[in-house]
Amino acid sequence: MLAKIANVLSVRNSLPVNSLQELIAYGKANPGKLTFATQGPQSTAHLTGTLLEAMAGIKMLAVPYRGAQPALTDVVAGNVDMFFDTLATSVPLHRGGKLKILAVADLQRAKAAPELPTFSEAGVPGFRSITWFGFVAPPGTPAALAQRLNRDAVEMLRSPEVAARLQSLSLEAGATSPAETAKFFADETALWGKVIKDAGITPQ
Repeated sequence: MLAKIANVLSVRNSLPVNSLQELIAYGKANPGKLTFATQGPQSTAHLTGTLLEAMAGIKMLAVPYRGAQPALTDVVAGNVDMFFDTLATSVPLHRGGKLKILAVADLQRAKAAPELPTFSEAGVPGFRSITWFGFVAPPGTPAALAQRLNRDAVEMLRSPEVAARLQSLSLEAGATSPAETAKFFADETALWGKVIKDAGITPQ
């Protein structure tokens, strides 16, 4: 694992909610009225919004965009209610008063924005959606070579220069072993595979 960054639930300033619980209550009182932007069908934001629907018991309308930037722009403009975005781009807008972040989609608070609650703290226990970057090799790569590549990558990630650069981008260094990375991949596959299956999403 090279690095990861938590996704956050960003909402337009004019939406009459100021917490995750208020958003859920609003969604239950107005089925299908809440809109959430996505980077397109089956994108991270689409699946994360679908996960929130399932865990919170609400129904929303997905609005596809061609990428994250136009989606985020329309949240700021008030044309769509919310967007699951990364910390790096939404936190400056939140602190600048351009939008509201209701919760961080990780199990621990983000170092880059420790003032923001996690979904678990805000009332949806276990909710998680992170953007991550992995370092992989082709099938059949000799174990000794894979271990050496991993060792070199971990050493690089733990260097002060790389750590500082990642931190400046709101990224957390991964620096995991091959076994830890394989478990993470398996956990991610299980989580999002269930979301896709339960929602009846057809891969395109």
